[in-house]
Amino acid sequence: MLEACAALAREYRLPCQVSLEEYMACAVGGCAGCVVKVHTDQGPAMKRVCVDGPVFPAERVFPAA
Repeated sequence: MLEACAALAREYRLPCQVSLEEYMACAVGGCAGCVVKVHTDQGPAMKRVCVDGPVFPAERVFPAA
């Protein structure tokens, strides 16, 4: 659902942020159980939802295919 919203926002050139939900075993960033792949200017990176998020720019999480 979030990916579809991101695609729609991209189509209409609207800013979009997504709030991700992942299983958080420790919720302080120690276990890395909640990592998601995010695209940065330096290339792909793994970000922790509990510490680095949970809100991310949609174009970073769901880049154009």
